[in-house]
Amino acid sequence: MSLFVQVVVNGILIGAIYSLIALGYSIIFSTMRMGHFAQGDFFMFGAFVGYQFLVKWEQNLLIAFVMAIIGTSVLMLIAERLTYRPMYSRPGIGLMISTMGMQYIVQWAAKLIWGTEPKKMPPLFGTEDVIYEVKMFGGEVRINNNDVMIFLICIGLMLALAIFMKYTKIGMAMSAVSMNRKAAQLMGIKLTTIISSTFIMAAAMAAVSGMLLTPHYSVVFNVAIGPGARAMTSAVLGGFGSMPGAMLGGILMGIIEMLGSFYVTTTYRDAFTFVVLIAVLFWRPQGILGRRSITKV
Repeated sequence: MSLFVQVVVNGILIGAIYSLIALGYSIIFSTMRMGHFAQGDFFMFGAFVGYQFLVKWEQNLLIAFVMAIIGTSVLMLIAERLTYRPMYSRPGIGLMISTMGMQYIVQWAAKLIWGTEPKKMPPLFGTEDVIYEVKMFGGEVRINNNDVMIFLICIGLMLALAIFMKYTKIGMAMSAVSMNRKAAQLMGIKLTTIISSTFIMAAAMAAVSGMLLTPHYSVVFNVAIGPGARAMTSAVLGGFGSMPGAMLGGILMGIIEMLGSFYVTTTYRDAFTFVVLIAVLFWRPQGILGRRSITKV
């Protein structure tokens, strides 16, 4: 039993990072009603920028985090202004295709700058020698200090985002835009400002999660196929556009991944992701915390 609990705890720890990435998907979808398929690639770009400052240029961790957020936000705003914004007023699937095209642009840029070799960062918060042991179910669950710090940062950012969305003017304006864009504009909300704020927040989530996940997974230009896909599945599992759903979906996705890898095989780790995605779309397409939408025709 203690071994099972250890695997579940490991899944919760890695799932917290998936939740952070999934929040980026949900923020953009709830405000813009668009699936941002390039979100995982911005997560990869943020990880590379953090790696450049922390490992290559030997800057301290805070500077690496700040520059990863700034670099990813600038790239996200450029993508929004040049690629997405011209598609907002056009009908059809042009906007969705433009986000898919942005995937290849970001991957190409990362490949050009950092090459094709996987990059890995050292533990972010000192060594992993400090182990916390918690007794439960007749055994011991072991957690190292890095995982504890990463988990606390993820939870802190999720709470900060929830407070921001509920109590700040920009957060409330984003909620208003997500409910009714035309009515929000009539009430004096500047839509372009809210759109830019939405993409900056999603970029910040992507950059931070990229930094936190890189010590676990090596970052390479096509890393979005793995953690990025699991984060998108987390958003779908919890309810696309629901921030509490993204948090819950990330935790559940982490647990499913770890249980499948431990009790079945690590070879098909990515396959577990798509099995979950297909199952959710088939049985509950709105997700666990999502609401079924009814469109009048």
